[in-house]
Amino acid sequence: MIKSNRTVAKSNINTLDLDNRVEIEAQITDARSQALDNEHFKRIETRLSKYASTCPWRTYLFDFLGSMQDKVVLDIACGYSMTPVIFALAGAKKVCAIDVAPKTIATVQQFAEYRGVGSKVDARVGPVEALPFEDETFDIIYGGAAIHHLQLDRAGAELARVLKRGGRGAFQDPLGQNPLLEFVRDYVPYKDRHPVKGTDRPMHLNDVKTFGSYFTTSHYQCFDLLSMAGTALGLKATSPIRQKLHATDMALFNKAPYFQRYARYVVTCVTK
Repeated sequence: MIKSNRTVAKSNINTLDLDNRVEIEAQITDARSQALDNEHFKRIETRLSKYASTCPWRTYLFDFLGSMQDKVVLDIACGYSMTPVIFALAGAKKVCAIDVAPKTIATVQQFAEYRGVGSKVDARVGPVEALPFEDETFDIIYGGAAIHHLQLDRAGAELARVLKRGGRGAFQDPLGQNPLLEFVRDYVPYKDRHPVKGTDRPMHLNDVKTFGSYFTTSHYQCFDLLSMAGTALGLKATSPIRQKLHATDMALFNKAPYFQRYARYVVTCVTK
């Protein structure tokens, strides 16, 4: 019998209160981060220009956010990707990183110290739905695979509150409207598949629009439909085949936006 890697059924996720969601996600994220050795973190690419160029959605997202130089940045549900350190090394004045997983957040702060930017990174434990920051604190807000773990209405209101007027936010998340892709994510073993999932619920485009409604402007762009074939074949993002598949995706989405809903990822861009 094929078993799902979910600890909570998708249909039950929205019934959980915030405390239960936080407890589940903290346990799962800390278990993942603590299973990684120091060599893993030493191998992380910390040059923002290089990091942003590794796949099309990152290029699009960071082109929208613009320069980190002298900016006050919030990195939500940062996990162990070490993007707070990347932003600090890229010239951010200050980076506040927040996640519900205490051991993971401690690892982020330790890595910031290791890379010499400990004084610029403020890593905190807590949920995005109840941010410990003053109104209009941040020039930039970033979320990598974050929003689909959150209670959208509470998170949208909080993020809009702490973003400065004229500030920008950008968020990458998985889309969940492709039935075949969702089956693979939950049931089929593949490289880098998480053995256990918690309260994540891949976004629908209506969710994206709901989240974006809390801001002055919002737009989204989807990525990876035909180009998922390149991922399945293990082709690098720089390979000519992957690049052609991506260009085909963009042409398809431009001419027939309906097909965006079946893509793998969505990047949501907002301003206040």
